[in-house]
Amino acid sequence: MPKNIPSLKSRQLVRLLKQAGVRFYREGKGDHSLYLRYVEGKKRVVPIDMGNREFSPPYVLRIFRQFGFSDEDINEIFK
Repeated sequence: MPKNIPSLKSRQLVRLLKQAGVRFYREGKGDHSLYLRYVEGKKRVVPIDMGNREFSPPYVLRIFRQFGFSDEDINEIFK
């Protein structure tokens, strides 16, 4: 399990996700935006609350897991 995950603001999280190959899909309800990543030919769409001030490290890790990133991928992103 990755241990070097910091607390992130929503814009910082989106910037990291875009660098890792995730792209914007569409606006959701309320403050949510939906982001998209294809993993092994399957589409993964994850909502991210853009109105949230700061995401805790466990929540950031959960978002990366929903997109299908492995522990090695997550460690490379947070180097």
